Amino acid sequence: MLILVFDTPEDRDKFIRIYETYEKTIYYTLCRYNLDSYTKEDLSQDINIILAEHLDDIDLNDYHKTRNYIITITRNYCLNYLRSKSRHPEDFLEDISESQTKLEDILDSLIIKEQLHQLAEEVHKLDDVYKSVLELKYIAGFSNDKIASFFKIKKKTVEMRLYRANLLLRKNLKGQGDV
Repeated sequence: MLILVFDTPEDRDKFIRIYETYEKTIYYTLCRYNLDSYTKEDLSQDINIILAEHLDDIDLNDYHKTRNYIITITRNYCLNYLRSKSRHPEDFLEDISESQTKLEDILDSLIIKEQLHQLAEEVHKLDDVYKSVLELKYIAGFSNDKIASFFKIKKKTVEMRLYRANLLLRKNLKGQGDV
């Protein structure tokens, strides 16, 4: 259970509105990563604390901007968590389910996790122009039209940014074993 103390009733009400409106957005963003349900719950509470500390940065009148802000915070927090966790190989091996008893399954799982980790690192290195379009497209599930509307750019510009981002990722990952 999460207990937060707010300075004013307005802050409390704002946080409650944010929580009720974006709770599923946080959960679905966390679902994109290979996390168990307990870890998702812990990270979700951590993210809500971050949101409570940054209430002034959140504009409830702009749904798409707020949703993007929350997705970005969730994604970055989750990636930081996974990075710190990958520094402890003994913890990493505990995540492999007990049902995977064959050595081949374990190796395949490790390879996939390493590839996803490399992909996440390369996406993080991209310019914000490309990274934000990728996040909205593949994490938030926005259509190209919605992304264009969100950034107030042409749909063709969105398509070009997605294309260039994919090219950059392929180029950067090619030297790392063709992820």
